[in-house]
Amino acid sequence: MDFWKFWSPVMDRPSPKSGRLPTVGEAVRLQVAQGDRVGVYYATVRVVTMRRIVLDTAEEGIFDPDGLWETSKTEAPATTTSAAASLPARTALVVSFVRGSGLFKFSTRVVGVSRSSQITILRPRQVTQVQRREFYRLPLHAPTTFRVSSRGGDGSMRLAGRLVNMSGGGALLAAPKPIPGGLRVTVRVPAGKDGEQIDVEAESLDCHIASQGVSRIYLVRLSFIGPPTMTEEDREAIVAYIFEQQRIVLRNRKLMR
Repeated sequence: MDFWKFWSPVMDRPSPKSGRLPTVGEAVRLQVAQGDRVGVYYATVRVVTMRRIVLDTAEEGIFDPDGLWETSKTEAPATTTSAAASLPARTALVVSFVRGSGLFKFSTRVVGVSRSSQITILRPRQVTQVQRREFYRLPLHAPTTFRVSSRGGDGSMRLAGRLVNMSGGGALLAAPKPIPGGLRVTVRVPAGKDGEQIDVEAESLDCHIASQGVSRIYLVRLSFIGPPTMTEEDREAIVAYIFEQQRIVLRNRKLMR
């Protein structure tokens, strides 16, 4: 008999609103630390009910040896890959997802029988927000433009620079001129899955000379200024871009093996 027929009408009703649960369409990371399916997998939330969460999984698990999702030091490292949909019932999982400026995590287990590329997990009783650096810092080395506001508030002309790396909370900018700490900087960054360019406001934290010679390069640490200057939508778009680039890198690594 089909496992799904055992679901009661109560279980099939949409779950109450919760800011701490992953929502339909949201990407999640699954980590299996025991058994013969040890590995890191990625999935998308399909359904959330009163007792279950149904996930659409990738065709194959994605090996994450470098901890691109900033795995906690207490978690076992991933050591193999296999289809997440083949995870047997009772498999213990640690599920994590990024929302806004936070990383959320909960423990659960697989229940019932998988359907093609789907798995069903128990809805958690508790979701914990993990304290950590804001997001994975993505190496970029991408061209950009920026404008520095003087202490009096007047903006300078736009200058060309390079984004060395970027996270959901800030970026490292390679600039042709020094930018002292405490100044307001408007910098153009990629956002969203397609990398659409948006302007965000940031504060310079410090500045160091990266190269000497005729053309000096200065490395400037920038911290994005939060709400209301930066909207939550813009921050989530930046995180979405970083997440998409991680997926591309991991997929390419898998194809090269």
